[in-house]
Amino acid sequence: MGPTRFLATMIVGALPLLSTGCTATSDYMYEANAPQALTATPADAVVVFVRPSGFARAMGTTILDGRGRFLGDSLPETYFAVHMPPGEHVFIAWAENTAALRASLLPGRTYYVEVAPKMGALSARMHLLAITPRAESWGQLRGWISESQQIIPDERGGQAYLASRRDDVAERLHRASEILREYDAGELAERTLSPGDGLPPGTLKIASVPGK
Repeated sequence: MGPTRFLATMIVGALPLLSTGCTATSDYMYEANAPQALTATPADAVVVFVRPSGFARAMGTTILDGRGRFLGDSLPETYFAVHMPPGEHVFIAWAENTAALRASLLPGRTYYVEVAPKMGALSARMHLLAITPRAESWGQLRGWISESQQIIPDERGGQAYLASRRDDVAERLHRASEILREYDAGELAERTLSPGDGLPPGTLKIASVPGK
């Protein structure tokens, strides 16, 4: 079972982030009152995790890095941005399955990752896919961001929750390292962000809105 408390179909008392009913919510994400810039500073990189699909609406996914840092909870038809130090990183999706993506980030650049639920043998499984000029998703990026709800991570609250499940986090980190070795060449290419895949400031101008 994933680390967040929104994986059940119905959650009583959960933050009404997107809607009631069978849509996943999170105690550790909140709506942006106004669009937040997706621009990196000269000292860091920004990674944007976008989940444009409404498929598997009841399923939420925690995103963390290879050191166990809470980055955010990915929810249907939303996106969120995280500032990261330049260099090598692994990003992990923790749902019913474990997914991983590797990234090499440059300062001052903004990178994009699709959080993609896809039907497995018995249930939906989450994937992290690099949005790059080499991917079919590249041409859809502007529309995905414009049509999705921007949400903001409560990193302190999310990190405290992960700390309460330290052993489970360690297991997922180990599984992520294994799965990166299990991907074949094509799968790994789809799950790799290279330094040049990041966009300089002002390259992608999107008129996103805080609510849908």
